[in-house]
Amino acid sequence: MKHFDIIIIGSGIAGMSLGSTICIERNVAIIEKEKQLSYHSTGRSFAFFIESYGNKEIIELTNISKKFFYNNFDLFLKKKGVLFIGNNNQKKIVENFYNNHKDKIHLELFDRIETLELANCMNKNYVNNSVLDVNACEIDVHNLYEYYRKIFKNNNGNIFTDFKIQSAEYINNKWIINNEISSNIIVNASGAWADEVAKVFNIKPINVVPKIRTVFVFKPNNLPINNRWPLIADIEENFYFKDQNNQIFASPADEKPSYPHDCFPDDLDVAIGIDRIQKATIFQFNNIENKWSGLRTFVGDKSPVIGFENDKKNFFWLVGQGGYGIQTAPALAEISADLILDKKNKFFDNQSSMYNISIERIRNEIL
Repeated sequence: MKHFDIIIIGSGIAGMSLGSTICIERNVAIIEKEKQLSYHSTGRSFAFFIESYGNKEIIELTNISKKFFYNNFDLFLKKKGVLFIGNNNQKKIVENFYNNHKDKIHLELFDRIETLELANCMNKNYVNNSVLDVNACEIDVHNLYEYYRKIFKNNNGNIFTDFKIQSAEYINNKWIINNEISSNIIVNASGAWADEVAKVFNIKPINVVPKIRTVFVFKPNNLPINNRWPLIADIEENFYFKDQNNQIFASPADEKPSYPHDCFPDDLDVAIGIDRIQKATIFQFNNIENKWSGLRTFVGDKSPVIGFENDKKNFFWLVGQGGYGIQTAPALAEISADLILDKKNKFFDNQSSMYNISIERIRNEIL
């Protein structure tokens, strides 16, 4: 039986970024139930680095991650900007968004004419105003993931794919999985499967909720694609789209509660997305060229769940990243590594209760 200091369950961006951070000091293995790495959420991500995106905790984590991304800008980021669109009923929401964030990040507020000059694909009868997050960037998810994976492998990290957890026991201060491998600490970075994994280890679930997000791809037949368009999003996140490879990648920004599974796009969700995009833009298209969906996993407050299972120092949670897991991965990896290695984290005075998140509080809020 091979023994490791730490076993991380899940090979998505959360598990791989943590593995690459912690393997320099510990003997680490990542186990993945699928035959290929990052098969689910990470491998299907439509990722941007947006400093104005998410709740207070997400924005703080994004800000911590900013140094990492900007130090490797050409490798991971492509500046594109995000234009948040408001219709006649959303004019005030756009203005409030601008006023709430303008002192922290570079925003520009536009009227209808200015918006149409920047994004001539929009329907002039739909648009009232907009706000541009100037420095928002596309994230090259493949390059980011490969960066972490190579560090992990170069530091003798072990990866087990097609590994199904059948049993887990805690004997003589170590976890034994399938009577095959063992470790001192388990990290649950299994995304939508987090509660199912917890049950196998006899740990009480925290009631994570996987939510389906749909993406579809089309090519307009009435308008040349302008590669200088920003990502365009409804201010209340009813849709968003971007141009890529002479196509439009779009989403209805759905968050339909689901269950852990290999999900596929529902035709109704695609139809809803098409309807929203066609009302907001002048795009005309006949065919959907591609479509897919993925699971984004949340707890009640939409903040990540990070930390040991209450006072136990052998089962660590790194889940609930929702739709922010890629842009917050550098921060979450560093903070989680410091918690596991019992190091003082430079970002928090009391790193043992980051954002005052306790696992029991998460359970109580949902129940």
